[in-house]
Amino acid sequence: MLELRLDRVSKHYKQKIAVDSLEFTFRKGVYGLLGANGAGKTTLLRMMAGVLKPTAGEILCGQWEIGKMGGEYRAKLGYLPQEFGYYPNFTPQRYMRYLAELKAVPPDIAEERVEKLLEYTGLKSVAEHKIKSLSGGMIRRLGIAQSLLNHPEILILDEPTSGLDPRERIRFRNMMSALGRERLVLLSSHIVADIEFIADEILVMKGGRLIQTGNPDEIRKNAEGKVWECLAFPEEAEKLQQRFAVSNLKNMEDGKVSLRIVSDSPPAKGAAAVSPNLEDAYLYLTGSGALNRGV
Repeated sequence: MLELRLDRVSKHYKQKIAVDSLEFTFRKGVYGLLGANGAGKTTLLRMMAGVLKPTAGEILCGQWEIGKMGGEYRAKLGYLPQEFGYYPNFTPQRYMRYLAELKAVPPDIAEERVEKLLEYTGLKSVAEHKIKSLSGGMIRRLGIAQSLLNHPEILILDEPTSGLDPRERIRFRNMMSALGRERLVLLSSHIVADIEFIADEILVMKGGRLIQTGNPDEIRKNAEGKVWECLAFPEEAEKLQQRFAVSNLKNMEDGKVSLRIVSDSPPAKGAAAVSPNLEDAYLYLTGSGALNRGV
């Protein structure tokens, strides 16, 4: 059985601890990584992709440390970094053929795989266009396509939905759900809904540490009894935003403001408790903007 294990993995940059003694075991399925900028997500993914070496600890694929596996690990891996490199004057087709050669995809299957992946990611119609002429969403889809070239067992994607429009994000989520049936998929995203819809298990990072792991229902339960909805006039609504974590705000036709607030106790008179979603739970776990001084 495929298994990728973090064994007390840390990464230090001079005085900064980017990743702090993480322990976790990944198996087949879709894992979502959530955390604010600076939480350590990209550093962790780069170490798991073999781009960075841990300062301490080991990343093990089965019984072997990935740095010692060399090409054997790279053959199992598909990786999409936050900013992936490409040649602007290449076409998607030429770029994919070039990477297929670099990834040692056998020539007798490379052409068919390139064509299938361009179609799979909706790039067939622009296969002969220069990459520099493509939209940001198309370029992101090309990044996803290249990560799948070697039919990887392990797929690591850093902010894969960045630049995708709503329709493309739905298509991407469906694609990842299908891929997760056969392999280990780990993706980070700032768009909580993307994680909520497809992840079998979610990891929440803060300050380089894993502060919570579990399936979406388990993560949501952390915020049970901590989410409230209330109506307020604009002046009061502004004060509530300064004091509490507001996960949603909507102007109503009667001039009032509807607020969804994450707090340990009722944030205002008349506030009604509501069931948490994953975004509420994320705000509660990370303390993002929450002062939690109940009224």
